[in-house]
Amino acid sequence: MELTEKQLDLLSRRNLMIFATSGYNNKPRAIIVEVNKAEKDKIIITDNQMGSTKDNLLTNKNVFLLAYEEDYHYGLKISGIAEYYTSGEHFDFVKNLETNKNWSPKGVVVVTIKDIIEFE
Repeated sequence: MELTEKQLDLLSRRNLMIFATSGYNNKPRAIIVEVNKAEKDKIIITDNQMGSTKDNLLTNKNVFLLAYEEDYHYGLKISGIAEYYTSGEHFDFVKNLETNKNWSPKGVVVVTIKDIIEFE
């Protein structure tokens, strides 16, 4: 599934999202992440400090993201499949981001979007 221009606009302006995972024990976990890049069918997120979230991703690739306008009048519920990388093109991309200049990224999460629900 691909993001529309309206959805891409939201993610470029409001790049903090709720990111939910669940591991082998089905215990859910939600954190706030910064979207480093949103493409038509992918969302890229840096792992600077993930612990349990990374463990969950390596066990269960199904993830859920929630983004919304500051006044909550519009938002997105996104379901997808996450892949975790510690090298390669996406990892090199996040390592060189200005927002990561004071961090040493441990990895990158690439979410392939499977479903998008808009809410108003």
